Amino acid sequence: MQSKPILFLQGPLGPFFRELAREFSAHGYVTHKINFNGGDRLYGGADCCFDYTGSAIQWPEFLESYLSEHRIQAVFLMGDCRLYHRLAKPICERLGVQFMVFEEGYLRPDTITLERGGVNDLSSLDFSLIGLASASSQRLSAEVPMPPSMGERVRYAALYYWAAWFQRRRFAGYQHHRAFSPMVEGAKWIRGFGRKYLNKWCDRHIGQKLTGELSGHFFLVALQVHDDSQMLYHSDYPSVEAFIEEVVASFADNADHRDFLVLKHHPMDRGYTDYRQMIEQLALQYGVVGRIIYCHDIPLPALYHHTRGVVTVNSTVGISALLHNLPVKVTGRAFYDIRHLTSQCSLDQFWKAPEPVHSELFNRLHSMIFRESQINGSFFNELPLSCRNARLFYEKKFEPISVGDIVNVAEPVQVVANEEGAVA
Repeated sequence: MQSKPILFLQGPLGPFFRELAREFSAHGYVTHKINFNGGDRLYGGADCCFDYTGSAIQWPEFLESYLSEHRIQAVFLMGDCRLYHRLAKPICERLGVQFMVFEEGYLRPDTITLERGGVNDLSSLDFSLIGLASASSQRLSAEVPMPPSMGERVRYAALYYWAAWFQRRRFAGYQHHRAFSPMVEGAKWIRGFGRKYLNKWCDRHIGQKLTGELSGHFFLVALQVHDDSQMLYHSDYPSVEAFIEEVVASFADNADHRDFLVLKHHPMDRGYTDYRQMIEQLALQYGVVGRIIYCHDIPLPALYHHTRGVVTVNSTVGISALLHNLPVKVTGRAFYDIRHLTSQCSLDQFWKAPEPVHSELFNRLHSMIFRESQINGSFFNELPLSCRNARLFYEKKFEPISVGDIVNVAEPVQVVANEEGAVA
């Protein structure tokens, strides 16, 4: 196989991109990696690594020169909404370089996502009714289950932020997509763990109530991380608070007086935000005191068989709810917000008459997502398997084949089964 130059930008916090670069290098690729801070540098590992110490304003010009000089064929990155990645996309498109975006799995917990051009609302897959009509209705699932990864996430993130902190002077021009101090981040994680245990008894009591006396009489609202790129770039809400207020106001004016509204906090945002006081004030303001329930760590699958429907901005919780045949109302922009799948009525109407899910259409959507964008793997554990599957998936679905190339392409492992800177 002829060598093909590929470039890695920022990846998940941890060694996934390092191990993936080594996987590609072992199979004849020339791998490049650009580091934007000390954390990126810590998890290097490509054949050619370069520390970018310029400003975000200078980044597009530098990248265009780098891509041309090294004849890069594909750029791999995590999250298409991060500042440097947003700036990189038009450069790649103009030069004909593949813009390969990793993201958390649409069909978690056993998959990761890889798409060309963008993910989520920027996905290039054909999710139209015509496109879905040609997809198989046979669901697929990952062969190898991925173990929980919270411990690895915490450890890798701590190492990343401390490495970035100690080398902050070298990368003085870097702009991160969220808070960047290891002390601040560490304090928030500690606070998050503390809140988890403080809320444990209360969540257990709420869970029993929702699966008991309130079963069939509540709507579930899945809150998202406060600085989630899906909130910032794929919705019209300026904040999670604005979304909460809209939902509470609509519920108060339109829902049956016997129904309840359950707002579930995102577990990854536990140490950063707490909406309890705000929700209590809104309940008082809109006259629904006693009908608004705020919880943290009740497993969503435990509630799916008891709720009347799910409201989300654009979280993949919506896909999980559709999998359980639950009516879903999307208030932002999401690739799965499709007629006959999600409720296309207004939010005000949703409380009264949530539209049912077309099960066969969802099976086709699920099949298309799995076949065309999902890799059996994890960013944080089972890295040899995950990186191998990612390389094989890329070679099968996306790799440009040059004359004389001999590529050993294998099917992804599967079996049949039922982040903002100042630059705009």
